[in-house]
Amino acid sequence: MKRFILAALCLTGTVYIAPSVWSTAQAQNQKVYTVAEQQPEFPGGKPALSLYLAENIKVPGVLVRKNYNTGQVAAKFIVDELGYVHDVRVVTKPLDKKTQKGMEDFMASIITAIEKMPRWEPGEVGGKRVPVFYTLPIEVNVR
Repeated sequence: MKRFILAALCLTGTVYIAPSVWSTAQAQNQKVYTVAEQQPEFPGGKPALSLYLAENIKVPGVLVRKNYNTGQVAAKFIVDELGYVHDVRVVTKPLDKKTQKGMEDFMASIITAIEKMPRWEPGEVGGKRVPVFYTLPIEVNVR
């Protein structure tokens, strides 16, 4: 729990929320865990997740041309008890006006890629599958 709070404090900044999704789990008054005995896992593990993100997230040309360092970027979402991803949000550092459009396109690309992910192996508590909040740090090297 302490690790989650520290991560949340370090990643404050602009939040982009996909307009088509809102807190489904919260609307259903369903308990969503921040820590589970068994955390959700992408099919194939972390190497497969890294490959999936590299293939599906598009970095806008304006960020590449400007050699812009995106800084800390994190995707936050819920992996439900069936392994589906919901409520995707992207958190980043505050943006200046020059890079705002490129970063908005980049964040939209992250959201699209995450929403299209294959089903995860859900988290478990007490041997029962449960919805879990998941924070995925995203690093971009434009060089």
